[in-house]
Amino acid sequence: MKREDQNQTLEAISGRATGVLFFAGFGALWLCTGLSALHRLTLAACVFAVAAPVVSLVIPALLLLWRVPSIPLEAQDEERNRQYRRTFGRINGIQWTAIILAVILLNIFHQVAYIVPTIATIVGLHLFPLARLFQYPAHFVTGTLLVLWSVGTATLLSSQNIAGFGAVGTAIILLLSAAYTLVSATRAASSLQTTKI
Repeated sequence: MKREDQNQTLEAISGRATGVLFFAGFGALWLCTGLSALHRLTLAACVFAVAAPVVSLVIPALLLLWRVPSIPLEAQDEERNRQYRRTFGRINGIQWTAIILAVILLNIFHQVAYIVPTIATIVGLHLFPLARLFQYPAHFVTGTLLVLWSVGTATLLSSQNIAGFGAVGTAIILLLSAAYTLVSATRAASSLQTTKI
């Protein structure tokens, strides 16, 4: 494997392991939000909602990050990295601005039942440009599932069930996506190590 290809693979593995951390963290947050909205947020449920993703996703992702060697500074394309960070910042800035505006507007118009599916839709939509940026097609699948789930809950459920079931479903989608990403990144890291031997 050429050094440049190996560096790109290392970047992808590291980026996906970092993505697992975000998806697991937000997945746990969505799960607690959903359980709270369904009046099922007990101490045991909260501990489970946080402990299960930490044990099954966060710890393995951190171990993967620790195991994958970092790319030497001289091998990094600083201009490409700067552009990459700038694009990533713009995408996330637009996402958070849209979320804040949506929450304000939904509160103004007394439509708070739709806050959860609206936020989940915005999160799903922001994954489409991230899929292109990271060259990771699985984000298209996750984004599509989040949007479809949100539309489904907003149109098919009664207003008192939208937030709870919407948030729990969003959590499940994010946590399953994190698990898939962790498995694929771990496999890529293993195959990279076997090609070194």
